[in-house]
Amino acid sequence: MNKRTAQAFALGILFSAIFLWAGGSVIAEKEPEQKVAVSDAKKVLETKGYKVMSSNEFAKLNEKKAEVKVEKPKEEAPAEKTEAEEVKEEKKFTLVIAGGMTPGDVAIMLKSQGIIDDETKFERFLIDKGYHTKVQIGQYELTGGMDYHQIAKVITKNR
Repeated sequence: MNKRTAQAFALGILFSAIFLWAGGSVIAEKEPEQKVAVSDAKKVLETKGYKVMSSNEFAKLNEKKAEVKVEKPKEEAPAEKTEAEEVKEEKKFTLVIAGGMTPGDVAIMLKSQGIIDDETKFERFLIDKGYHTKVQIGQYELTGGMDYHQIAKVITKNR
């Protein structure tokens, strides 16, 4: 590499640096800084159907939820649990699995119909046992008396 080539290379690097600096300055100036007020954000969320609440309201809601969970088992007598289990076993539900549904979606549907007791446990069961990749699209008849393994066998068509 001779002196002239080194000088041309250095000059090219210098021009590139100047070009990048100038271009970056122009681009940065064109982007206006947008500040959104909290009231505007609340209005936008409420128009889209969301409920906006303060952190105090959220804390109160969580306290009520915890109280309901704690009080519910205390209210039920052992005789009532037996009747509830009998009703649960007789309860039938037609589960419709559509394309694109996740195991979590299926678990939420089953929980909402009272077929399973905990959607996160069921979803974890499907994942741990490898059923989550084998869930098939279709309609399935399920009853409240089925355990996780039986439900998984039905929705993966492994009868």
